[in-house]
Amino acid sequence: MTPSTPSDTVPNTPAPPTVRVKKRAPFSVWLVWLVPVIAVTIGLWLGAKSVLDRGPKITISFHSAEGLEAGKTKIKYKDVDIGLVKTIRLTPDHTRVEVTAELNKSDGVDALLVADTRFWVVRPHVSAGGVTGLGTLLSGAYIGLDIGHAEEPQRSFTGLEVPPIVTADLPGRSFKLKAQNLGSLGIGSPVYFRRVQVGQVVAFDLDANGKQVFFTVFVNAPYDRFVTTRSRFWHASGFDVTLNADGVRVLTESLISVVSGGISFQDLVNPGDAPLPQAASNAEFSLYADRTQALKQPDLYGFDYQLLFQSSVRGLSVGAPVDFRGLPIGEVTAINVETVPTAKNPAPQIAVAIRVYPSRLPVLAGIQSEDESVKGQRAALSPMIAKGFRAQLRSGNLLTGQLYVALDFFPKTPVAQMDWSRKPAVFPTVPGSFDGLQDALVSIAEKLDHLPLETLAKDLSSTLKSINQTVLHADAVVQQVGSEVTPEARKVLEEARKSLAALTSTLDTVEQSVGPDAALPTQAASTLAELAKAAKSLRTMADYLERHPETLLRGKPEDAK
Repeated sequence: MTPSTPSDTVPNTPAPPTVRVKKRAPFSVWLVWLVPVIAVTIGLWLGAKSVLDRGPKITISFHSAEGLEAGKTKIKYKDVDIGLVKTIRLTPDHTRVEVTAELNKSDGVDALLVADTRFWVVRPHVSAGGVTGLGTLLSGAYIGLDIGHAEEPQRSFTGLEVPPIVTADLPGRSFKLKAQNLGSLGIGSPVYFRRVQVGQVVAFDLDANGKQVFFTVFVNAPYDRFVTTRSRFWHASGFDVTLNADGVRVLTESLISVVSGGISFQDLVNPGDAPLPQAASNAEFSLYADRTQALKQPDLYGFDYQLLFQSSVRGLSVGAPVDFRGLPIGEVTAINVETVPTAKNPAPQIAVAIRVYPSRLPVLAGIQSEDESVKGQRAALSPMIAKGFRAQLRSGNLLTGQLYVALDFFPKTPVAQMDWSRKPAVFPTVPGSFDGLQDALVSIAEKLDHLPLETLAKDLSSTLKSINQTVLHADAVVQQVGSEVTPEARKVLEEARKSLAALTSTLDTVEQSVGPDAALPTQAASTLAELAKAAKSLRTMADYLERHPETLLRGKPEDAK
């Protein structure tokens, strides 16, 4: 039996549909991931760009964070924003404030951050140089920057507490000045040349031992070329008042120098016509107290001597002139108490040290300072001292009482010699002119003390009593003959009575002038003699009228003839 096939057993049915798989485009699979990939790429690019565009970070240390805000305070250079403050925090020791800032990524910013670059907070500030930072009243404080000239880079800085007076890009040069004290100068005080402001004081500080003050002044270009090797600087602060034989002179540079002080400079007189070389940058000069001292011609060397005085030297100061007949030839260098007593002068004397410049005294001009044996000085001065060449204290100004030392010839003085054994040599002296006047006044006072003032007063009192009696007697005579005389004679008698009354008043005044406490006893003696004569004449006249009253009508017989 043959097997059956499916076709024989299964009814005739339609065939099932054929499934076809359709392939999509290749990029359709990545379309879903395209957006996140692009987003990640953009984020990475922005992040990389942010890192690449980020400028350098710096830290600045300030004493206070006044006016500073993180995320708001800007850093500016020449009023251009170049950075922003990111964070503000205290230092670990809590003594200062550390500001972290980020600068913009731009060409040349890294070149600004060197070792001597300076930062400071710009706020409203009032100084001797003027008022600065007023614009920050509306915009707020910001950090200013001044580039340095160093080559080594730096990222950590210490900020300035006060804005600098001079920035690095300001043309000009700095110079150093040394003085004994600060005076009225300060940061920003002006510097003048022929009363034109050409610079300012930028810094000052004490030296290491505290004996001098050093100033740093900046002279703006092109005026810095006027500072030469022969320039002299002096204080131009306040008023310079000079009182001398020419009258009173008041000098001042400007109103600013009166308030805040100032410095002036000028060249010494140039003996030749050749231009003077300019002073080097940061050259050092001395700062004198006034213009007179600054422009005084310098002396190469001088001879030191010592003067010993018994009298007071009140009014004499260091720097007082030493002159010869009005010409200054030196100056006083020191005033001390002499501690070496001698047999002639056991009491301490006042030692005045002077310096005489040979260039100003022709007799010493040929002697060199290297002559340590003082033979040249001795040979030049000994003949002069033998003729009375001495030192004397004299008054230079009656109003202020200032003294000076005068060298002159006094022929009548006792013989004296210089003590060359001491260093410096002791120069002979004579008492001052006021000392002689004082001795004369003391002598006069002693003579007045020996006058018999009490005896004179008693004699005057008795004389006044006698005159009073004479006046009363004369008045009685007048009354006695009053009815017998003519009106003309009565008038004469009345005038005589008035004269006697005036004389009595005068005598009372004289008594007060010549009493024990009177100031003019020498005049009293002569006055008493005249009064005695007057009293005698009055007494004679009264006696004659009493014997001859008709004389008032007829006159004396001799007159009648």
